[in-house]
Amino acid sequence: MPKPPQVRSRKGFAIRITNPAHNDFRFGRSEIDAEVTAADPALVEKVEFFVDDRLVFIDTERPYQCFFDFGADPHSWVIRAVAYHKEGVTVSDTVILKRVLLNFAVQVNRVIVYASARAKGGEHEFVTGLTKDDLVLEEDGVRQKIIDFYIEKRPVTLAVILDSSGSMQAAMEKVHTAASRFVDTLGGDDRALVIDFDEKVYLLQDLTNNKESLRQAITSTNALGGTALYDALYASFRKLRGIEGRKAIILLTDGDDTASKFSFKRVVDEAKISDIIIYPIGLGTTFLDVDLRRILKTFAEETGGRSYFPSKVEELEGVYGEIADELKSQYYITYEPSNSVWDGRWRKIKLSGAPGKDLDIRTRSGYYAVRKAPAAAPAGIP
Repeated sequence: MPKPPQVRSRKGFAIRITNPAHNDFRFGRSEIDAEVTAADPALVEKVEFFVDDRLVFIDTERPYQCFFDFGADPHSWVIRAVAYHKEGVTVSDTVILKRVLLNFAVQVNRVIVYASARAKGGEHEFVTGLTKDDLVLEEDGVRQKIIDFYIEKRPVTLAVILDSSGSMQAAMEKVHTAASRFVDTLGGDDRALVIDFDEKVYLLQDLTNNKESLRQAITSTNALGGTALYDALYASFRKLRGIEGRKAIILLTDGDDTASKFSFKRVVDEAKISDIIIYPIGLGTTFLDVDLRRILKTFAEETGGRSYFPSKVEELEGVYGEIADELKSQYYITYEPSNSVWDGRWRKIKLSGAPGKDLDIRTRSGYYAVRKAPAAAPAGIP
């Protein structure tokens, strides 16, 4: 029996919140978007947006969207969108945003950043004899007063991530050698973990300062399967969250992501709140690999690291050696922002050489101006 016209017109009626995503995080004024599917879009009466069960907006025409101020304090939010069909049917969708406790360091309103410096046009040597008068630090274009400034000698916590997808098979032996020699450069109090990924992510060795255990984990990797690059990074963020002090990820891959559940945008957002320096190594990539190079450069630029693109596996030892040198040459810098309003917005950090100092300086791109969470709460994202 054919369905009555009013039933046919309601068939497939659905709503989906497209922004923000489930388990995402938001600060300040942000957009909420919903997508409504209907056999006849003209029969969609309205869409109501709720935040924590409070009606915040009613939209009667496409695109269905609104803006909401999520504030500056860490908070978990429940967002619900309800679509009304003119024939009396309603459908809804819900996403839950995470309560984010930022991992970037703030001490009594002082922001902590790590930076490295090289002379522009120079080779691979890092400049370690600078004073705070040699640098200009700006936040959102406004010069800031540097308070603390010295070479960081305290231990570093690292994640060594190795791509073991099928395309890496011919290179694995030399990858093992280069990564193992990098482990040998670690200080006695430095700790590292080893993550291996193909189409899945594997924690081969949890955090330890035992170099032999780290070497054994590295040499146990075998090349097989696809590439879950973003998932491996996300897993590293979760392992390193809540750990005080300097943290860095050394990521080796040779190809585009093909198997991750997490998106590039999600992982970049996570990197921006995690205060973890990322050193991506794109093995064998050429200028034709535009997307992969862009992705790896983005991870480095947002977090204050450097991206490397060795054309041959034989160059890996030199790359790992340069990263080891940089970790031993980083400056610890603090400043108290002149903008004392903690409004949850993203603030850009720019660090450059003072007039007459022609320096290539790397530091993270910025931070979210969120009040520090209570000390009793665990760091990271619950």
